[in-house]
Amino acid sequence: MEHKKLSIGVLVVLLLAGVADVPAYATDASSAPNHGVQAHAPDILFWQQVNSNGFGDQQAGEVSALEVFNGNLYAGTSNPAVGARIFRSQDGVAWTPVTEPGFGITHDIRPPAILDLMVFNDRLYTSTGRGDGPGQIWRAVDGVNWAPMVIHGFGDPDTVDITAFAVYGSFIYAGASNLISGAQIWRSFSGDSNTWTKVAPTVPGANADRVTGFAVFSGALYAAVESQGPAQIWRSYGGDWTTVVNNGFGNSFTTSTGGMAEFAGYLYVGAGNTLEGAQLWRTNNGANWELAINPGFGDPNNEKAESVFVFQNQLYVSVKNAQTGMELWRSADGVIWEQINQDGFGDSHNSGSNWSNATADFLDQPYVGTANILDGGELWRMQQITLLPVYLPLTVYVPLTQCLP
Repeated sequence: MEHKKLSIGVLVVLLLAGVADVPAYATDASSAPNHGVQAHAPDILFWQQVNSNGFGDQQAGEVSALEVFNGNLYAGTSNPAVGARIFRSQDGVAWTPVTEPGFGITHDIRPPAILDLMVFNDRLYTSTGRGDGPGQIWRAVDGVNWAPMVIHGFGDPDTVDITAFAVYGSFIYAGASNLISGAQIWRSFSGDSNTWTKVAPTVPGANADRVTGFAVFSGALYAAVESQGPAQIWRSYGGDWTTVVNNGFGNSFTTSTGGMAEFAGYLYVGAGNTLEGAQLWRTNNGANWELAINPGFGDPNNEKAESVFVFQNQLYVSVKNAQTGMELWRSADGVIWEQINQDGFGDSHNSGSNWSNATADFLDQPYVGTANILDGGELWRMQQITLLPVYLPLTVYVPLTQCLP
């Protein structure tokens, strides 16, 4: 029997990505909860845990700070039992400690937690806190050999937390929390010992507790400030500091703040409201603020927006949730939002992250550290896998009689 050869195309969908051989799970971003939903091309987001819990120590309850320095990713931890520690990795998976617990300090000023990591003038800085002793700043030229730059809370043992760093102009800035006077901001032109000067407050706002984040926006340095009363935003153009928000964005129950980031012409700041839950505020001029998404991100258990960071032209926000676990959200325009992880990465004990301090962009992948006081802090990274259509030729032989009229 004669046959006629027909060539047709078969559509095959290929998953294209380099997925490391580590535990992971996938999230279909197109099916995640959405506010202002819009359809988009399907992407599979693979989240991978890239450390052992607590880096092998269950008492290290948080991966609290991340920073990239000289081709390595550095991760700081919180461990009240033996002291804070810093680890580093060349590939984001294999980790080596670069400090002793508590920097080898054995007495009462041993720092329990790394609060931030920052590169300034080709040196890596870290700050400490969350204990009864004074906050500290340490510095390393090579990421391994660390020396103290501030050891006694800028000369005041009541300054117990040095919470966040920023680089602005030719200075390194440090936010701090003092048990007596509240939130403070210090700066140095070199970072060296005995060069730090307190630059705020001498106003700015009443009952301010701590600085939780910095961001540069429209030529000014902004600071997010938690308060015993309504949350505050401070601003400086390099000189004096002023308060641009002192009333919790118009709601006295908005008392806590998170990280800050500039994105697409707006300054965004995370916050928490004791009645309404997590909030994300934004401004395009520093004076007029609006909510970027409904309070709570659609979940009444979402307490606070913590990390606010930009990765590959999208804005990412982590949201604290002590019931079902932290959530991660992202937006390409600041208006349409999608959740991109399973709550708590599948573990409700992953309750939150340390503001924007616990995020980093390393090897073109976003990393997020978690607080997990039961199992030990975790470190997760995301890989996005795009579904691409590929047409492959297929030859089919059909009897000739079936092709004739």
